Amino acid sequence: MPISRPRLYLFFGLFIFALLLLYPTGKVVKQTYSAYSTNGGKRPNGVIFMLMPPSRVHQAQLALLSTENRFNRRLQYPYVIFTVGAEIDEVTEEDKAKIHWITEGRATFATVPLESWDAPDFYDKARVEKSLHTIGFSKAYRSMCRFYSGIFWRHPALVPYDWLWRLDTDIEFHCDVPYDPIQKVIDANALYGFVQISPDADYVQPSLSSNVSHFLAANAHMLPHNANHGFVWKSKEAIEKALKGEAGMDEWTRMTMYNNFEISHKSVWENDLYKKFFDYLEQEGGFFYERWGDAPVHSYGLAMSLRKDQVVKLPDLGYQHQGWAYECPRLDRCTCNHEADPARGFNDGAHRWFDAPS
Repeated sequence: MPISRPRLYLFFGLFIFALLLLYPTGKVVKQTYSAYSTNGGKRPNGVIFMLMPPSRVHQAQLALLSTENRFNRRLQYPYVIFTVGAEIDEVTEEDKAKIHWITEGRATFATVPLESWDAPDFYDKARVEKSLHTIGFSKAYRSMCRFYSGIFWRHPALVPYDWLWRLDTDIEFHCDVPYDPIQKVIDANALYGFVQISPDADYVQPSLSSNVSHFLAANAHMLPHNANHGFVWKSKEAIEKALKGEAGMDEWTRMTMYNNFEISHKSVWENDLYKKFFDYLEQEGGFFYERWGDAPVHSYGLAMSLRKDQVVKLPDLGYQHQGWAYECPRLDRCTCNHEADPARGFNDGAHRWFDAPS
């Protein structure tokens, strides 16, 4: 039976209308992809990793879901999820299956051996126990700080990768990210990317700054002439004291890049200067005699080894750690409210890296 002319017109009209509805969507997706695929479609050799205590499995699942939904379902970076010793046995098969589903099978589990976690045998155990009562913070927390200060990048699970992107279990992204953050660091010819700089507590690490100063004086021949010492030392005079081994807490700015979010090229940690720096701190024992944090240790290491232009800030991710204040960009792709707490309480010292005295 032939189709009447009015029905034929109706059919073509509906067909054209459907094309008009679908075409803009496809165009937007294509433009969004080209915005972050700036490496000829080839993803950098990177990995996202986190340390997951069994008590934080649900937190980790939510963090992974936020990461996937905001950008990584497009970028397809693999994940390495660390557990310590036999803790992986406390993660149920059901929880592993959920992580597998969230990450589309891109997550692998890796074990941190106890010899990379516990206090080394040469530490004075009585002194460690005393510090737990006077300074506070658990052995596990101190072990975590030590692991992230100088051990994580040596783990066999991370060895195949050039770019290491650390996230914690208790994080959330409040913005869609229409580009590849690792590629953005690469495009800036940088080696390190961060989201926030804030002052760190000094009472938990009373001798860290003096130990760093002693290291600088003993290894002056290894320091590049254009390193950014002024980020961690308060003035030119303080820098001079630090390089002579005479600086201490009074000269330290306390400025740290909070590395619960951190994108780094592995060469930042593999270079001889940083390895020697960590080994020196390890022998001094402050990771357990005090509570030296991985954030200030990284910040000291970056300041003694990198130029200002080798570090970039990523300000438009809406990244939040725990319930802390965070940077909420004024962008349509962000679901946060920059005028409400905790975003309203965000106080960033990022300029401290870029405006530091020479």
